[in-house]
Amino acid sequence: MLFSVLAVLALLASLLPAGLYWQNRLLYRRASDLASGNDTLRGVSLLVPARNEAAGISDSVNAALQSEQIDLEVVVLDDHSTDGTAEIVSRLSQRDPRVRLESAPPLPAGWCGKQHACFVLASL
Repeated sequence: MLFSVLAVLALLASLLPAGLYWQNRLLYRRASDLASGNDTLRGVSLLVPARNEAAGISDSVNAALQSEQIDLEVVVLDDHSTDGTAEIVSRLSQRDPRVRLESAPPLPAGWCGKQHACFVLASL
């Protein structure tokens, strides 16, 4: 009897996430559906604050560029890197026009680096 009650409670508890899944599934529209309908498919800007990211920036940008069925630009803000990050992104931007390299202005007093880089990226 106890296991039957627990089984019913588990079933009832699973209905909420299942219901949310189906609600989201009904609202979800593919990019190709948007492009072919009256809705306008908007582009996506991927904003990447980068400081001394030479070891992984190329893989990260190339992974983003694999996105399909979307108008994509990758904007990398080099935040005064000393390891060649800017040079790597510059080479990537020469190979693919969807990649853009920006340079961070000097850090104002009272700001932390990552927050400032995100602020600068958001204002581009």
